[in-house]
This record gives sequence, C-alpha cells and structure tokens, in this order.
Amino acid sequence: MSILNVDTLQNRAGISTAVSLANLYAGVASAWGVFSTNNTHNCIRESFNIITLIDEGTGLFRVVFEKSLGIKGNGYVFLGSSANGATDSANTTTQNRYCQQDGTFTPGDFRMLVHRTAGGIDDNYLTCMFFAKT
Repeated sequence: MSILNVDTLQNRAGISTAVSLANLYAGVASAWGVFSTNNTHNCIRESFNIITLIDEGTGLFRVVFEKSLGIKGNGYVFLGSSANGATDSANTTTQNRYCQQDGTFTPGDFRMLVHRTAGGIDDNYLTCMFFAKT
C-alpha cells in the first residue's frame, strides 16, 4: 500500500484546489455491489463496503454492509438494477424490472425487492449503489 502525503493540490494549470475530505467523500458511493443471483450459487462479483448478500426469497435480497452507513433519517439514495443475462432471443429480458426498498433501511443492512409487474423475480444478475448522508 502506498501513502500520498502532500501539502497542496493543483490542477493542470497550476492553480491550487482546496479539497476537504468531507467534500471528497460526499461525491462517492457509500457502498455498491455487482452480484450473481442464479438461485444455486449467489455470489458477490465485485463490491465496495458490502460483505454479504442474503437471498431471502423470490426477488428478496438483503445486503449487509461492512462498515455502517451511519445514515441520519432518510438521508440516502438507493439505485438498483437486475437482468437475466440471456444471450438468446427466446430468453432475453423483455419485461421491465424494478429494484426497490423492502422494509426499513438500517445503517448496517438494506433489504430490496426485485420485481416486475407480475411479481417478484429471481434474475441472474443484480447491481446496487448506495449514497448516504452521514
């Protein structure tokens, strides 16, 4: 691991840019994940600040955060998407999918529902991002 220790940051024109850690952290996701959710082998493919994904039923998943998001009130944004990943025309994703909060968002975990108009669905891939005001 490397350490960057500087007194002043400058842009390419040589002008100093004051960047506080609060401003830096405010512009990045508090947690994100890319998951394989094919019913037999759920796994985290890539993630930041997510330690596990729990399958809780058809279309229901719980994300557990490594470090608490420390949310205050409703100060968060959740973005999610899902897809079945089919490559042949007979099985492609033809219906809209929705990822939404299911239950109460706590600083340590988040439960989501993946569904379409017909109800909950287990797709093969799930992605999510969380932005939190701490």
